[in-house]
Amino acid sequence: MKNQVRSRQKLGDLLQEVVNRVSHRGGRTLAVMNDASVTLHQVLLLSRLSELGGATSSGLSTALSMSLPSVSQMIDRLYQLDLVDRVEVPEDRRKKQITLTGEGQRLLARLHDARSAEYETGTAQLSSQLRSDLKTVLIRVLLGLETAHRRPA
Repeated sequence: MKNQVRSRQKLGDLLQEVVNRVSHRGGRTLAVMNDASVTLHQVLLLSRLSELGGATSSGLSTALSMSLPSVSQMIDRLYQLDLVDRVEVPEDRRKKQITLTGEGQRLLARLHDARSAEYETGTAQLSSQLRSDLKTVLIRVLLGLETAHRRPA
């Protein structure tokens, strides 16, 4: 196992391996998704919608690199589940602005809590010092990413 970990030198491979080892322990996230009757693609759409604060179907299609018909179909389903709302765009009544409903926001919060708990469980075997070191590094990485995203292109 150690040789296998050491042979992975690319950052992307290492990050993927860590996430694979600590995620979905106990199936909490999947249970929340199942209870809400949503798929992973629909959760990704809800998450992106939350980040954007609202978007049109075509905007979500672009943001998710998915076809417009697929996104429209997901929006229809999420609307039926009362997770998103659709309102006509005043400048172009053919377009609809999609936003999260309160229920959509609550679902994302439940998913966040379940995923966080799974990561806590997945890293519980590590020493307290290693968990502390990991937390410090992750904070530095997130601050670095925030700084990088604020720089003009």
